[in-house]
Amino acid sequence: MSWQIWTSLFLAIISFHTSYPQSLRFDKHNRVQMGVQNAECDDATYRLEVDWFDDPRNFTCYHPNYKFLPIESEPVLECDNLPSTYYPNHFCMNTPLQYDHPIPTHGDHRPLWPMFGEYKFVPTQRWLHNIEHGAVVMLYHPCTHHNLVEKLRRVVTGCLRKHVITPHYALTREKPLALVAWGCRMLMSEVDEEKVTDFIKKYALKGPEGDLPKEGQYTHALIKKAEVPRGSDLKDSVLCPNYV
Repeated sequence: MSWQIWTSLFLAIISFHTSYPQSLRFDKHNRVQMGVQNAECDDATYRLEVDWFDDPRNFTCYHPNYKFLPIESEPVLECDNLPSTYYPNHFCMNTPLQYDHPIPTHGDHRPLWPMFGEYKFVPTQRWLHNIEHGAVVMLYHPCTHHNLVEKLRRVVTGCLRKHVITPHYALTREKPLALVAWGCRMLMSEVDEEKVTDFIKKYALKGPEGDLPKEGQYTHALIKKAEVPRGSDLKDSVLCPNYV
């Protein structure tokens, strides 16, 4: 078979996997319209297995007698220099999405984002959309000691409504906790309330649509919907109102 035929076949395959249904609507950035359920693209229930569908390996600690305990060390802050003109793309469920970093701070994602709150597990392809909307995502390795997880959970839920909490298998024993916001992540081995609240106050509500309060439509494996912290409002106008 000639190379021209192989090239045509290859391009046809690529076109098939990245094509969009004719029923889709697009936004001003020529992306699939976010927040619109479409069974041919993304309705938050269709083809979830492309990203994740109840695989227990993503939320199970297989060494329950060796939980990760706090280690006295400074958190690691890593930020990407994102241009103001950068807008991640929205891809339908017929396109697998992968990332260069195990804990990305930005990237292409699904058109429908998770409802704010805590989950048994949320795939990266979903919560990346939340941080574009100004959310802070709290990640923890499944083997992290429950006291550490609870301490960080208490601070995050007390700081802002727009949060997502989920285990994340890519974290390490040395740094089993992380916060992710638009363009930045902070990796932690212990919970320093002051540094956590400083991160949230500085990096939350950023992103191309950082002030958007609208709830998401993806709720698979949702444990608890986020609530407005006492002293703030639906728009998170006051970040960390109970932490001076």
